[in-house]
Amino acid sequence: MKIFDLSKIIALALLLTLGSPLSYAQIGMRELGDSLMAYTGFSRLWSPSVRVKQLRVSGDNVSVRTNQTLHDFRWTDQNLDSLCRKVSLWTLGHENGKVTIYAGSTDIRTLITDCARGISSSPSKAKDLTERNIVLYPSHGLYFNRDRAEWIWQRATLWTTVEDLYSQEYVRYITRMLENAGANVFSPRAGLDERHPGLSGMPRWTEGARYWLMHQQADSTLWDLYDGNEYKDDMKSRGLWVNSLETDVDLCVALHTDGLDSGDDSTIVGTLVIYTAKDDDGNTVLRDGKDREKSNRNLGDWIQTQLTEDLRTLAPEWTRRQLKEANYCESRVPVVPSIILELLSHKNMADMRYGLDPAFRFAACRAVYKGILRYLNGKEAVVQPMPVHEMAIAPDGTIRWTAPIDSLEPSATPTYYMVYVRADEGEWDVQQVEKKTELKLNLQRGVQYDCYVVAGNDGGLSMPGPMVSTYLAPDEKAPMALIVDAFDDVYGPDWFADSTFAGIVPGTYACESDFTCAYIGEQWDYRRASIWTNDDNCGWGACYRDHAGQLTVGNTRDWAMRHGRALRQMKISYVSTTAGLMTEPDERFKMVDYICGRQRRPIGETQKAMLAAYLAKGGRLLLSTDHFSAIDPQWAARNLHASFYAARATRSGRIVGKRHYQLLLTPNEEQLFTCTPEGLKIAEGAAVMATYRDMRCPAAVGFKGPKNKTLVFGFPLEAVTDFDKIYTSSIQWLNEQ
Repeated sequence: MKIFDLSKIIALALLLTLGSPLSYAQIGMRELGDSLMAYTGFSRLWSPSVRVKQLRVSGDNVSVRTNQTLHDFRWTDQNLDSLCRKVSLWTLGHENGKVTIYAGSTDIRTLITDCARGISSSPSKAKDLTERNIVLYPSHGLYFNRDRAEWIWQRATLWTTVEDLYSQEYVRYITRMLENAGANVFSPRAGLDERHPGLSGMPRWTEGARYWLMHQQADSTLWDLYDGNEYKDDMKSRGLWVNSLETDVDLCVALHTDGLDSGDDSTIVGTLVIYTAKDDDGNTVLRDGKDREKSNRNLGDWIQTQLTEDLRTLAPEWTRRQLKEANYCESRVPVVPSIILELLSHKNMADMRYGLDPAFRFAACRAVYKGILRYLNGKEAVVQPMPVHEMAIAPDGTIRWTAPIDSLEPSATPTYYMVYVRADEGEWDVQQVEKKTELKLNLQRGVQYDCYVVAGNDGGLSMPGPMVSTYLAPDEKAPMALIVDAFDDVYGPDWFADSTFAGIVPGTYACESDFTCAYIGEQWDYRRASIWTNDDNCGWGACYRDHAGQLTVGNTRDWAMRHGRALRQMKISYVSTTAGLMTEPDERFKMVDYICGRQRRPIGETQKAMLAAYLAKGGRLLLSTDHFSAIDPQWAARNLHASFYAARATRSGRIVGKRHYQLLLTPNEEQLFTCTPEGLKIAEGAAVMATYRDMRCPAAVGFKGPKNKTLVFGFPLEAVTDFDKIYTSSIQWLNEQ
């Protein structure tokens, strides 16, 4: 942390006093307050200034009394000792004085948490979270406003989302991680598995806690509290529900995002934690008899520290805000350790540039899980592994995968794997594999096998890895295809900024991991000068709401299985691999289906070499991508006989070839979409196989050489409404002699 430079002030004061020791009058209350504020690194954007109310010097004893601002700083023995030495030097002329600093009436040394000292508050030999009971829930949700006689969101709709649903996106991932570690997780809001319409007519998972508790037939004393003010009912009901649970709850986290705006597009607002030291009756102890402030502050410190450390690996400028004691019902009412986590600012463009990136959200979710794990079990807890990233299955039935590596967590190394296999879309069979990263299946002809792997260790299980698939046709002479799933990318939308306008580039959307519930509609207000007047007129960043309550499909990582189903219908055998475990296709493979989907990253050098060698030997290649422009143009012209020609090559999505097809260009619940279809240019000897009807631009290029054949598309085949038809016709063309 950058520390305010006291040396210049001290030098100036010494000059003015001809070298005499500094006195209280020479220091000045304001200068001392400014120096203390600078020491914290707090921004006046989100924190009041430090004000020194009293400074007493008696011999070598110094007492500094300030307002509450220093109460919100994360103190450690090291940073407080350092500050005390500086204050001693400033006031006494040497560093050896005994300095005590108060925030209000609190000696700030008493605010140093167990987390700051690297110890667990509840020492446990457990490595995972088995038998732990954790309350975790998303903020807000739709509520019925009786004055307006309609259902409305509790927060503003900005940057293509709304806190009421955006927080749900984090909670669903953190919940899975906690459950994979063995915990029982409870929430007063409906989860995404609740697709049924609620009282609002929207899915139940969009509504506030009040209505889920009502639906669950919870006692009305938990949710009918304020004589028709359902907004206040919703907020208060959450803590009351926590206290009503018959199980022993270990902790409670309410996950929110903040509404603070930096006013520019580059300043990060960052992560704030709120806790409360007294309950409604002024009690300072929890149900278990422990001190509320110490327990709540410690819980918040573990989570905020983990978040800050992890997020700065992706966003070095990420801001750690206050560890703030404040009076909010969600942290005041529960009688168990509780915090409100304001993960980032949903109103601030710089925060949301990260916040709309699925990779950033995954890192944040994993950090919250790790913070909870370490609060309960200490730093020696074992962190569950990262997901398996690469996987392959060979014609002899051998499944291979790579061990996931977590560069931040040495303890996250897998010690075993759970291999999930299903035959012909039946039930999943699970086999445990230890000390190796392969398993051989006994394949039967005529049966389609789908497989994925989950990594495990003493800390629990990882999230699932990509799916591979295989099918051996009953006819041993049936052609064999290799499916390569090279689509492993996720990313946020594109952004722009100038002096007047800024925001998400129109018509660009995130490529989500699996799916998202957070996207609600496109941004429509790009003017920096637009101000918020109410939650229906949100100002800069305001977005439409036409997609709210719907899911958006992203990168589901099951593309090999989907392509494989179509190949099976054509009586073609196949095996599959992710790009990272691809080996050079040999003469067994009559064709290679290389799936790029919405992949932004270019094809790797190793993969390019293998594909070129395969084509040189007479191979046949199908490749589809909406980022053809990312492929090395010389390699593409030489091997694919096509090159990038035009961006945004269609607005209608209508494709004309031997048949007519429709391409999905906007977020939807049904299947993958593309927002960046590209036009292609044919190389010598190639032919246009399909055209974007509105722009009259080539959409697909085919090449038939003396030995090999290639068919490439400037869009993902998976984004065509009738995928089976376009895929089948493509494979048939490649199979033709």
